[in-house]
Amino acid sequence: MDFFVRDADSLVPVEVKARDGATLSLSNLIKWQSYPDMKYGIKLGYKDIGWNGLFYTSPNFLAFLLKRFLRERQKQ
Repeated sequence: MDFFVRDADSLVPVEVKARDGATLSLSNLIKWQSYPDMKYGIKLGYKDIGWNGLFYTSPNFLAFLLKRFLRERQKQ
């Protein structure tokens, strides 16, 4: 993982990719039972905005909105 952030409920792994590639390490980390406080992750890269059930994807250029995204996600 490139870095971790925390919201009120969980530890959120964030992976940054320069190219569009597989994210096995992020998927495996979220699924691993040893880290029950990791409920989802974020992948920043050459991607569209989306959700695949395990992690959110977002283009790199929106990284400056990460703090706002985490705050708004908690309000839901």
